[in-house]
Amino acid sequence: MKKTVLVRTICTCLAVCTFASMAMASGSSSGTKETGSVTIGDDETKATEETTKATEAKAEYEITHTSFTHYTNSIDREEYCGVVEIKNTGSSCIYLKDCTFDFEDDDGHLLQSDKLITKAPDVIAPGEFGYFFNSGFIDENVSLENGINLVPNFVVQVCTKGEKAIINYEVTDLDIRDNDYGLGVKVTGRVNNDTEEETNSINVMIIAVFFDSNGEIIDVGFTYADPMSPGGKASFEISTIFGNEELSADTVADYKVIARQTYMQF
Repeated sequence: MKKTVLVRTICTCLAVCTFASMAMASGSSSGTKETGSVTIGDDETKATEETTKATEAKAEYEITHTSFTHYTNSIDREEYCGVVEIKNTGSSCIYLKDCTFDFEDDDGHLLQSDKLITKAPDVIAPGEFGYFFNSGFIDENVSLENGINLVPNFVVQVCTKGEKAIINYEVTDLDIRDNDYGLGVKVTGRVNNDTEEETNSINVMIIAVFFDSNGEIIDVGFTYADPMSPGGKASFEISTIFGNEELSADTVADYKVIARQTYMQF
C-alpha cells in the first residue's frame, strides 16, 4: 500500500471571493450504500463589493472530484459522506472560506441543511488541492421517497496574506489499519514542529485523504495535533469511524496526509 505525505511551500496571493454550487444526485436509500451522479454549476453572486473593489484578481480553481454516499446503518439511521475536491488552477494562493451542504429531493425541494462543513487545508497554493467534506446523519423525519441530492454551496477567496499563510509540518511514521468492529480505518503518525513557533491544540490541522484503486477519493478524515514546542513532535490518530461505511484497509489503495497550520481570513 502506498502513502503520500504532502508538504509544499508556495506562492503569492491577492484578494476576491467567488461562490460556487453543485448538485450531487443520489436515489433514495434502501439499506445499502447509494452513490449518485454529479452536476456542477457556477455562480458568482456572493462576490463582495469590498474585495471586488480591492483587486481585479479572481480565485481560479476547478472542482476535480465530488462524491456523495448514503446508507442505512445498524441502528436504522441514514448516514452520509460527502467530499468536494478543489484544485487551485490560478497563480495566487486561494482560501477555502465557507461551505454549506444542502440536501434536496429530485424536485429541488430542500430537505435539510448542514452548516460548518469541514474545510482543509484552509489555504492552497497553485497546483494544490483542498477539500470540503463532512459525514453525518440525515434527519430521522426526512423522507427519501423522492430521492436525495447533495448540493454544496461554498465560498472561495484569493488569500490576502500571501505565502505566509501556508505553514506546513513534516509528517512521519505513518501507518493504516482497520478500526475495531470493521468501522472504517485508522491512520497513525507523528507531526514534527520544525518551525520556531509554539503551536496550540487547534492551529495545526491534519487530514488524511483516501483513494481507491481507480484513484477516486473514498473518504477524508481529520484531527488536530497536540500542542508542540519549537522542534517538538506530536503523535496523532485519524479515524473514519463516522465516514464511508465501506472504507477498509483493503479498499484503500493509496492515501495522503497533510499537516498545515490553520488560517482565518477576516
